[in-house]
Amino acid sequence: MYKMTINEVITKEGLFSGYSFREKVEHNPNGHVGIIQMKDIFNDYSSFDFLNLDKVSDILFKDKFYLTKGDILFVSKGVNNYAIVIGNVAFPIVASATFFIIRVNKEKIIPEYLAWFMNQKEAQNYFSEKKAGTYVPNLNKQDIMDLPLKVPPLKIQNYIAKTAILLNQEVSILEKIKTNRKELIQAQLINLIKND
Repeated sequence: MYKMTINEVITKEGLFSGYSFREKVEHNPNGHVGIIQMKDIFNDYSSFDFLNLDKVSDILFKDKFYLTKGDILFVSKGVNNYAIVIGNVAFPIVASATFFIIRVNKEKIIPEYLAWFMNQKEAQNYFSEKKAGTYVPNLNKQDIMDLPLKVPPLKIQNYIAKTAILLNQEVSILEKIKTNRKELIQAQLINLIKND
């Protein structure tokens, strides 16, 4: 087990803020670049709604802003500071400035492990202590880079990451079952008074 900081496991591009739009993103149905914003996060900050992203076509982004598999998005503003890993993407995607983008050296740390670690109580307590601002608390880049990490061998990281992904999938499925069951029972109860 190694003790490191995020600064020691990122690539040369490292850690940077998402693209800062001058005005509200206007959806263009013919746009070819999807924009990830806070409204696109669901499942308790564990995944994105890629199908309903606003799209644009009139902005030229620098290459670094295009997200690739393994990029970690970190919510730096507000009370919920969670990390989410980008999976396979079917079209070009850019994150808004609400997020920091973290690119890691995969020979040192697995992105899914780092995201899992950042979402655990120990890291969350660290972020809570570092937040600044009264109206909308936020974290600065240096505080994120200085986050103390516990970095086990890659094999153990991989095991933790895969187990955490399965756990999130199980929780999501159980939530859907609960919602569907509630809707079914409510519909049956409504039918009882409709047919009376």
